[in-house]
Amino acid sequence: MSNQMDVAASLFTTKIHHDTYEYIQRVSTNFTGRRALVTGASKGIGQAIAVALARAGYSHLALLARGSVASTAEKARDAAQRSGKSPPEILELSADLVSATSIGDAASKLKAAFGNLDVLINNAGSSDPWSSFHDSDPDDWWRTWEVNVKGTYLVSRAFMPLLLQGQQKTLITVTSAGAWFTMTGASAYQGSKTAQVRLNNHLHEEYGKQGLIAMSIHPGGVKTDLSSLLPEELKSILLNDTPELSADTVVWLVSERREWLADRYVNCSWDMEELQAKKEEIVSKNLLKLSLSC
Repeated sequence: MSNQMDVAASLFTTKIHHDTYEYIQRVSTNFTGRRALVTGASKGIGQAIAVALARAGYSHLALLARGSVASTAEKARDAAQRSGKSPPEILELSADLVSATSIGDAASKLKAAFGNLDVLINNAGSSDPWSSFHDSDPDDWWRTWEVNVKGTYLVSRAFMPLLLQGQQKTLITVTSAGAWFTMTGASAYQGSKTAQVRLNNHLHEEYGKQGLIAMSIHPGGVKTDLSSLLPEELKSILLNDTPELSADTVVWLVSERREWLADRYVNCSWDMEELQAKKEEIVSKNLLKLSLSC
């Protein structure tokens, strides 16, 4: 298993990172006036992304989660002040990710508060405890699919009109390198993560001509409540990355419109400077896309 995951991480760049680094921190873009929405923003990777966006200078941040995002809002304002930026206007949104009505209400509130949206980060996710297919709990198994697929669908659907009215028009879905593997006990998690990538294919097909840039990312192996459900023997192998690695990578990805990464997959463990250098190869060979080999 460790060999498989090492291959997944080193597939595209020679350098592999486990923590943030200078290249992705050295972003000179002026983010004043930018508006972003982060789902699953109450803790973990979502909180880290929100804080990184505030530190970079985003003026408007919408934080969406089932529970309170007050702690994230406080940390975001503090991060902005510490970096010499003006504290962002923060919209705290409490919503049920799998309720169309709840997500629709959240979209209405964001429209009233911000007008439109530049960046949407589909970060919220779920996983059932890993177990054999026969031993899995049907409700837990389906809940994973509901949150990861239906939730991503509902958020993308509700906020797409606002995103297409913004300047950046960038949608990032936090999926997983697990989307490319078939492992015992992970049928719901890995299957739903693959489905998220496929959903982005459709978003690109339908809205790419209107300027949408939809990409999928693996955030790295970060210790979170969700990753705590991994089998014990995998935790020491997979959970070695900081949330700041994924957060600062996201800031780098949205620091400009990267049309060449539209409808593609990016592993946050890869070295972004090397990835940038491979731009022409990625486009000419149509790399980093979900496809069928036969």
